[in-house]
Formats: sequence, C-alpha cells, structure tokens
Amino acid sequence: MKHSFTLLVSLIGLFSQSALGQGNPGKAAPKTGSAAQALPKASNRRPAGITQAQLQGKWQAVDDEREFWIIQGTSLTMRYVTSGTSADDDRLRLHITDTCATTCASLDTQQVARGEYLAVVDMACNAPRCYTVLGYSPNSLTLSYTARGNTLRLRRVKQSISAVVGTRLKPTGAR
Repeated sequence: MKHSFTLLVSLIGLFSQSALGQGNPGKAAPKTGSAAQALPKASNRRPAGITQAQLQGKWQAVDDEREFWIIQGTSLTMRYVTSGTSADDDRLRLHITDTCATTCASLDTQQVARGEYLAVVDMACNAPRCYTVLGYSPNSLTLSYTARGNTLRLRRVKQSISAVVGTRLKPTGAR
C-alpha cells in the first residue's frame, strides 16, 4: 500500500510538471523577467592555442626542480637530473595538434601551426601522449596530461641546467 501511494504521488508530480512545460527535456522553459536576461551567455570560444616558436628553449618543472623539458624545433628532451653523475633523458618529438592524436597514423593530419594540444611521441612513434595547454606566458607553461589529468607547471629557464638545479653535476666516476 505504501509503494502504491509513493508511485501515485510521483505520477502526479510528473503530470503537473508536464502540464507546466517543465517536464519536457526537449522544450525549454519560458524565459521571463529580468533574471533570465541577467544570465551570462555561455562562451564556446576556445583558447587561441600555442605555437612551436613559443615553446622553444628550456623549461623547468615548478613542482620538481630536477625535471626539465628542452625543446629545439620539434625535438623534445625530457631530462630528469639524477643525483651525482648524470641525467636520465627521454628523446621525443613534439607536435602541436588541434585534438589529442590517438595514433601515429592520424598525427600528421592533426598538426596545426597554432593549437591547444601537444602530442609527444618517442622516435619509434609509439602511442602519442597528449597534453592540453592550460596556460602560457613567455615565462610559464601549464599543461594537463590528458590520460590522467595530472597538471604540469613549467617555468622558462635561461641558465645551464646544473646551475638551475643548484648542484654541479660531477663527472662520471666521481664521488
């Protein structure tokens, strides 16, 4: 009996919304009064994007001072300065795209001069990693790794990497 009553109340609510034009998802509710006019219009504009020229140079991660991106042309070296003698380098290619490239086959058709995404691939062109450009200024770059949503904040550096890290890298074999 209790379930029948709940069902009846629910049906009455649905019918009353439908009669008032509020229950039909295909029909917009009528706009009345100044409140409807005060709502800001949603913008479909996307950011202007970034160019290859804007990315050139050395970038250091804000959250990990030992991580660097070194960009020369379309070459990207992701360098992590390890303790003591060396740095771990990943040599990659960097492409500016208009969408996240899902395969190397589609990468060439998605490259643009100014875009909102960075596709990073290794030299063998395995699955591209995609970064969304969240922000850019001449001295800072903020990216989101789309696969996980991680945010990477970088700052432009002009000094040598060993000077930036604050420790002089020792020659191989030195202790």
